[in-house]
Amino acid sequence: MTVVMILLCLAIAGRELYLAFERRRGAGAPEIADLRTQLAALKGTREEFGRFRSKATGSLEETDARIRSLIAQINDRMVPDVNERLGRQREAVERLGGDVAALRAHLVRRLDQAVAASLGADPVDFVAGTLAAEPSARPALTEPYERLAAHYGLRVELADHDRYYLSGRSPRALESDFLDLLTALRTRCEQTGGERTGGERTASPRAEGTGSDGTGSDGTGSDGWAEPLVSALRGLDRGGAGIGPLLLARTPGSLVCGVLPLAELLRPETARLLDDPDGAVLRLRDLPDTRACDLSSWPALH
Repeated sequence: MTVVMILLCLAIAGRELYLAFERRRGAGAPEIADLRTQLAALKGTREEFGRFRSKATGSLEETDARIRSLIAQINDRMVPDVNERLGRQREAVERLGGDVAALRAHLVRRLDQAVAASLGADPVDFVAGTLAAEPSARPALTEPYERLAAHYGLRVELADHDRYYLSGRSPRALESDFLDLLTALRTRCEQTGGERTGGERTASPRAEGTGSDGTGSDGTGSDGWAEPLVSALRGLDRGGAGIGPLLLARTPGSLVCGVLPLAELLRPETARLLDDPDGAVLRLRDLPDTRACDLSSWPALH
């Protein structure tokens, strides 16, 4: 009987424990279900985040590639232009530096001349010059022009666009030398058959240092010093050059050289005569034969 009672008590206690466990498990079921729902939602969010990350990574790579492409295009298009502009500015600064140095040297020479004049020295003679051509063609004329001026004892004091200011010889002394140059040019034209006017021309007195054959003391003929400048003018459609009374004018149909009378140099319009090469050619053709020479068909220039 006692054993039966013990077993019965154990059965009742086990049942109560089971019922209590069931009640406790049933109370936590909604929480567990909610946790499962949240876990499922988190899993979906993670998957969505993974897809977004993949998409964002692709967009970032595409954007980066576009940025690199834009930078490359900017470098290809703008950098050369910027470098070119910087180069032009650097050249302008260098030219400006050269001009300032030339002006300083010119000022020093003028001061030296003023000091010498105050001590009784003769004043320095000056003449004006002109080099008329398109800016792109001017470099080809500058060197032969300045070499011809130097051959006749002239120093370039200042060059301002197409105007030159030269020192060292008087206009009257240059007039004599340039008439001698015309004689040499005319003789060469007659010898080669390039100029046929059928009349005799009176030769001017020979310039100092020039032999009877028109050859200078260094073996170079008077026309030889002028030939580079004449040839350079021949390569232009329009232009001209002037050194004191000497004038060379080029048009598409002609190339004429002449020596203007000194009195004409006093006229203001003479300084701008080469602004109109056609008018300059007409003026030179009006000069006496001893003061003009037509170089249009000089074979040495072809």
